[in-house]
Amino acid sequence: MGKTVTVDVKHQLGPEEAKRRVHDGMDALQHKLGDKNGAFKVDWGENHADILVTVMGHSLHGAMDFLPHCVRISLELPWALALIAEKIKGTISHQAGEMLHLPPPKA
Repeated sequence: MGKTVTVDVKHQLGPEEAKRRVHDGMDALQHKLGDKNGAFKVDWGENHADILVTVMGHSLHGAMDFLPHCVRISLELPWALALIAEKIKGTISHQAGEMLHLPPPKA
């Protein structure tokens, strides 16, 4: 049986700026990884995004919600990856935290 992991990454940016930074960070990460480590597809909404991540031969479905003081990221893990759920949560938290600390846009 699989497991859903949820990570709240706190910020003080507001939902729009948090979304912009995560969007830019996801683009940069996808470009950096290319096709060698998997891929991800993101369908962006106003303050929500549906995500599909392919890693290690597994397709993972999830979502991101851009809230006033945090980004909530949920990801459904298949049973094989549920065994390392805490490590995955740490990786998600770290990557999202780095994206939220990207510099603001230049005026």
